[in-house]
Amino acid sequence: MAAFHLLKKIDANQLSKLIDSFQKEHVNVNYQPSRHLLEFSEGEELSVRLPFFIKYEHHKIIPSNFLIVLIHSGEAALAYSEEDQITEHKMVKAYMVRQKQGKSQIKHLKTKGKSKAGSRVRLAGTDHFFEEINEKISEWNEYYDIDKIAISCNKTLQPYFFNRSDAALKKDDNRIIKIPKHIQEANFENLTSIHKYLISTELNFENSEKDFIKELVLNITNE
Repeated sequence: MAAFHLLKKIDANQLSKLIDSFQKEHVNVNYQPSRHLLEFSEGEELSVRLPFFIKYEHHKIIPSNFLIVLIHSGEAALAYSEEDQITEHKMVKAYMVRQKQGKSQIKHLKTKGKSKAGSRVRLAGTDHFFEEINEKISEWNEYYDIDKIAISCNKTLQPYFFNRSDAALKKDDNRIIKIPKHIQEANFENLTSIHKYLISTELNFENSEKDFIKELVLNITNE
């Protein structure tokens, strides 16, 4: 990957001008939907991770809405973003962790087998936890036009989220993009931090592009 990067909040008009400028310098343009990424030359010498409040269709920048879904054992943070503003959010908690071991009941069952009474209570909490998450996502899906869904959910929990009979999302939903950052806890502070990251434009480039890109970004954002 490129030796330098810039992370900056750029509005849709400024971003459109920036992309037009890159296209004049680089003939090849490749869009990767799974990463919401534009590559302007072979070998990723210059790439742009687009902000989630826009979608890229037919070489055009279009305003869009998106969801953020952060899921950890016993806690989830969900948000609906209308373009670049969070307009709704929901925090979900459940009793899923074994007190002595500090390990989720799901992980415990994978290694220890059948559960006892306390474990069954935790499993019931787990079921309600994912039910509540899916209800909120289904509600947002029904009422809003959602173009992208940014998700952070570890592999152990994914079957309990995607494979339910009432699952709001399927794993192969083409709107889903994995958040390319490690998130320690699914709390409101991290939710807002990730939102700030997702509505920013991330430029990755080689040393040879450094001065050109910095000057270009400065000129466009100061107009």
